[in-house]
Amino acid sequence: MDITSVEFYTLAFVVAMALVALLMGRREKNPPSTYIVQLATSPTEDDDAEDTVLLQPTESGNAILLKRTGINIGPEDTVNLVINVQEDSCSIVEKKGRKSRKGVIGDPVTGEAVLKCLRPGCKYRMRYESQLNSTWATFSLDPSSPEPREVKLRF
Repeated sequence: MDITSVEFYTLAFVVAMALVALLMGRREKNPPSTYIVQLATSPTEDDDAEDTVLLQPTESGNAILLKRTGINIGPEDTVNLVINVQEDSCSIVEKKGRKSRKGVIGDPVTGEAVLKCLRPGCKYRMRYESQLNSTWATFSLDPSSPEPREVKLRF
């Protein structure tokens, strides 16, 4: 094959495009994981409770206990947490469950859930979003830290 022939340059172009495709190829080490956890709610007497999330490691150290205050839901409503984890970032979206009575403003409740999807030793960039209260917060969390982390949600 001659270096000045059309076939040579066509072959060189195809090889170059294959290399570019290989280098630009999407490499996703860990695909995202999605978990849905129901928040166990209980009535509270504090009508003025702040809109907060408390993340506390369990005694065994293999899970995080999430405590939520400042939610107002109807008596038959449930609260679900949709958790998306990808490498070192995690987003938690708080959504209303399927049972709902429209037009009813509920009593204040507190909620708890156990999160087993966060790996100890990995520092996460967290985003917590409440679709019920239209509030959110971003923060970092190290699940292996023994200290609880309290975060105030904002509009």
